[in-house]
Amino acid sequence: MKIKEILDFLQAARIPFSFTGDPEREVDRFSSLSQYREGTFTWIKKQENIPVGMDLTGLALVFVAEDVDAGRAPNVIRTPESKHAFFSTMEHFYAQPEERPAVGQFTYIGPRVKLGRNVRIGHNCTLDGDITIGDGTVIWNNVVIINRVTIGRNCEIQSGTVIGHDGYGYTEDTRHHKTMVKHFGGVIIEDDVLLGMNNVIARGVIDDTVIGRGTKMADLCHIGHNNRVGEDVAFISGCVVNGSCKIRDHAYIATSVLRNQCTIGEDAFVGLGAVVVKDVAPGQTVVGNPAKPFIKKKA
Repeated sequence: MKIKEILDFLQAARIPFSFTGDPEREVDRFSSLSQYREGTFTWIKKQENIPVGMDLTGLALVFVAEDVDAGRAPNVIRTPESKHAFFSTMEHFYAQPEERPAVGQFTYIGPRVKLGRNVRIGHNCTLDGDITIGDGTVIWNNVVIINRVTIGRNCEIQSGTVIGHDGYGYTEDTRHHKTMVKHFGGVIIEDDVLLGMNNVIARGVIDDTVIGRGTKMADLCHIGHNNRVGEDVAFISGCVVNGSCKIRDHAYIATSVLRNQCTIGEDAFVGLGAVVVKDVAPGQTVVGNPAKPFIKKKA
């Protein structure tokens, strides 16, 4: 195809960009920068990713961030959304629709489950309770969804995930005999959410546990009861969010542990391995155990 077709797609997708080069140049598929194949389009994430001695004049088309020097590359798409632009282009032109049955083998769907249009459910799943699944959502294999759960449109629930069990909470008498607390809430997962492999989302005790629109959660994360997660939040693998936390829009949580009842502010960044024991302010970066504000030292 011609570069012009890619430019037209980016414009239709409202991705800001500028282009220098020949829009009539032909490109064929894509490749990584480190294993570049002649005639393909590629992406330079940052300057130091360019292999030493690489002749950039041989790149048919390159996507770059605004602060990357593409040298003498003949055809350059420069955009503040270079990663998004590159991978969206790959998917738009080359992703093939996957043929899957509507419901896989050995899957149980209870009588109160309501499925939207074009929902796909994998093998060996259990959906049992007052459950609603929105249009276009894909549920992979060995997923368990029980009790009261609402999942929005165009979500992806990957294999091994469990949604809707009671969370961990108990009462205790004077002899320290523990009785588990019965949960009456549900789980609400809004549109365009990704839940990676082997995640656990507990139902609320009284109110619902909520995962906001556009949130992306990698593998092996635990979201305890009563948590309320905002929109477009990112969770990296291995996060543990204990009960009744509030995580505001666009926060980034990197393989961290959050104490119960903490609030993570909008646009906050919780660094890799942090243990959060108190609230994090909007836009703040915290690191360490216990987590503290990160202050970059001057050279």
